[in-house]
Amino acid sequence: MDEAARKIGGTIARLHNAGICHGDLTTSNMMFRDDSADLVLIDFGLAFMSSSAEDKAVDLYVLERALLATHPNSKALFDGIMENYARTSTKGEEILARLVKVRARGRKKSMAG
Repeated sequence: MDEAARKIGGTIARLHNAGICHGDLTTSNMMFRDDSADLVLIDFGLAFMSSSAEDKAVDLYVLERALLATHPNSKALFDGIMENYARTSTKGEEILARLVKVRARGRKKSMAG
């Protein structure tokens, strides 16, 4: 799991460093190559270019919600992904701080209906 978290976090950070938001970060859109175990992201149909910490935090929030919904015991995995994301991202601290705000809005929205 540590290696998967390292690869997922690093890959997403490099994507964000290039100014690309995936738009649909789920485990269904991640594949590990058999020959090299490299992580490949697929389905960029909702992707867009952005330098906004908000947009990148929303990308991470989508991944977090998808992981927890489909893999209920994946909190440790997500924490590892975020740790590796922060190490690789050029603006990791800012984006992870924004993720806290995005989560708070998401919880308020789900409580309101």
